[in-house]
Amino acid sequence: MPEFKIEGDALRREARFRVLSWGSVLLLLGVTVLLFTLGVSGDLSASPDLGWLFVLTGLGTIIGVYVLASRESLHFAERQMVFVLNDNEIVRKRKGYPDVKIAFSEIATLREELRWLIIKTAVPYRKIAIPNTVSGYDTICAELAKHQPLSARVERVEIPLKTTALLAAAILCWAAVMWFSDVRVVILSATGGLITLAIGSHSVWAMLHSRVRRPLLWASLGCVWLMAILLIYLRVVHL
Repeated sequence: MPEFKIEGDALRREARFRVLSWGSVLLLLGVTVLLFTLGVSGDLSASPDLGWLFVLTGLGTIIGVYVLASRESLHFAERQMVFVLNDNEIVRKRKGYPDVKIAFSEIATLREELRWLIIKTAVPYRKIAIPNTVSGYDTICAELAKHQPLSARVERVEIPLKTTALLAAAILCWAAVMWFSDVRVVILSATGGLITLAIGSHSVWAMLHSRVRRPLLWASLGCVWLMAILLIYLRVVHL
């Protein structure tokens, strides 16, 4: 039975992207630390523009690290997946998780969404998402299309209401931290921002807690929280 997984060129392209992405975030972090040092020495108080630059670079570092940590979590899961095609079904295997099997006769939906091939059943509901970086991706698409027509490509995916609400709340809270001068409003908004950060970190934390040693992700989460706390500290101190 043929097996398909991410390997070769896809892994090398991912490695190059990781170096560029983390390099950019580390540069932002370095600028933020420099501005924080100036803030402790009192130079930010004398230059409001530098103060706002610290706020922007700090917020950019928080967002950048969280996005990259989430991406690391997703790509780590994808690299653990192996897809098996046999005469009757497709199987997704992943270490530590039960196999997901979908018989060709059970496929209700077959379509491409952004960079994944989505396979769904009706009842009972099951779903397999195959990243297009998997070696032999075109072969999988061609084989499954023999049993279920491939729907038109979807260029966007619907964002769950919960995710949208959390993102909106986070933006409003951190915007209030940066904008308002009333210390009570800043503290209240910062509390809300930390709550949304805690909720948003849950998925990454779950992956870190799965007995997998991922020092980069541990460092990423720590960096996100450190920058959030430093941002709040400077805003409160300089009000």
